[in-house]
Amino acid sequence: GRLGPKGFTSRSLQSFQEDLDKGKVDHLMPVMNAKFLIEEGVIQPEDVPYMQRGGSWDNSDVKNAEKKEWNSIDKKFKEKEQQFRLDSVDWTGKKTRSGPTEPTKAATARAKATASIKGNKEHPKNIFFGWF
Repeated sequence: GRLGPKGFTSRSLQSFQEDLDKGKVDHLMPVMNAKFLIEEGVIQPEDVPYMQRGGSWDNSDVKNAEKKEWNSIDKKFKEKEQQFRLDSVDWTGKKTRSGPTEPTKAATARAKATASIKGNKEHPKNIFFGWF
């Protein structure tokens, strides 16, 4: 399963920030009446931000458009994203399952402290939202 918005392919914020600092990219603002402007020939499809057109940040979804270059961060992000998708949810039920792990010392101590606090308090049976 894919998480987040499903209509477009994004890139990592780190990669965007570095390219922004180098002047390779700019902030994308939505285009009003984009379909009409494209039909009239005022703008090209690649001038519409990828999130608005439901495409990809590198313009790979637009025919005859200049493709944007992937840097090393983009490639690592794509690999990690694909690995996350593979590891995230076992929709088929074929992966081996494991039960709960042993509780940590801190969790055990916290549970004992909570139990001792709860055991020492006397609560009346008729409590109205803890006020009376």
